[in-house]
Amino acid sequence: MKSAIVWVLENMSLVTLLLALVLGSLAAKRKGPSSGGGWEPTVFWLLLLFVGFGGLYEGLFHLFDPARAAAEIGWKRSPFQWEVGIADLMIGVLGVVGAFMSRSFRWAVVLAFTLWFWGDAVGHVRQMESARNFAPGNAGSWFWVDVLGPFLLLFAQGSNRSDRK
Repeated sequence: MKSAIVWVLENMSLVTLLLALVLGSLAAKRKGPSSGGGWEPTVFWLLLLFVGFGGLYEGLFHLFDPARAAAEIGWKRSPFQWEVGIADLMIGVLGVVGAFMSRSFRWAVVLAFTLWFWGDAVGHVRQMESARNFAPGNAGSWFWVDVLGPFLLLFAQGSNRSDRK
């Protein structure tokens, strides 16, 4: 049980992404295709869990346990983790708020999140190439979520035909 909890905490971004996709799919199936907003529940859950709660978790981790956060990424502890933590908190708050807001507000959140995570993915690749950093927090599930998560979010938001304005 302890190892499962540790795995979830070490892969929180992947966990929130998968949970959001499952809950979004179940809610969309319950709504049915005739409602016109089949992607609405998926966008809602992606913003609330993946972007929102994921960002809050990551932000608090960098702010309040910077030594462990740095070690999992394969870094040395740095004062820049404060800025990273604040940026993660910012995107987390935007995700939670965005889940309940208009389509145009959601687009702003999705684009900001995409820029943040794809920028992180480029940084991870650079670390893999220049520093041979293949730590789990740099080259593991966090890297793949940084690459694929924004694509899934962009796709879901672009496919969302909800009547939200």
